[in-house]
Amino acid sequence: MSAAAVQERTRANVLRVEGLSVELPGGLPIVDDVSISVAAGEILGLVGESGSGKTTLALALLGYARPGCRIAAGMVEVSGTRLTGVGETEARAHRGRVVSYVPQDPSSALNPSLRIGDAIADMLREHGGEAARGEEAVLRALERVHLPGDRAFARRYPHELSGGQQQRVAIARALVCEPAAVVMDEPTTGLDVVTQARILEEV
Repeated sequence: MSAAAVQERTRANVLRVEGLSVELPGGLPIVDDVSISVAAGEILGLVGESGSGKTTLALALLGYARPGCRIAAGMVEVSGTRLTGVGETEARAHRGRVVSYVPQDPSSALNPSLRIGDAIADMLREHGGEAARGEEAVLRALERVHLPGDRAFARRYPHELSGGQQQRVAIARALVCEPAAVVMDEPTTGLDVVTQARILEEV
């Protein structure tokens, strides 16, 4: 396949999932033979009852299975980058840069001993490249999610923020490196209706 054809396919399908299955150790399927194709700019919503496997599927889209589970079959590819069938070190290197994740509970995404500005800066250092680093990039990331883009706010710890503010910081971390795809697990929990609309528009 030519380079142009690969690039065109990548544009057409930013997220490509084929036959994805996640199992418990005994072989019981949690996610069974799921195939998804999502184009650039497209939004896909997943609806289901509690315990139906939504979060398990969301994590598998990053090439990750939580302890006690395993990705048993299938393929996940984001922007031409394979996330399944590769080692954990390689898959981890792509998380944040190629695909990012916003968990349902923002407190689980933020280190309580790390200032929120440092948490965003760490993501930039790991995945953003030289041009994206620096304090200005951190403050711009906060402004994008309608939080104060100033040094005083960036120096706060997660426990000094409301649940809704923590959620927006988690979203800022997920967006700051401009990944090709963002997987979000109930991202507007704890946000008022006006802020929900603004955040989703930014995403």
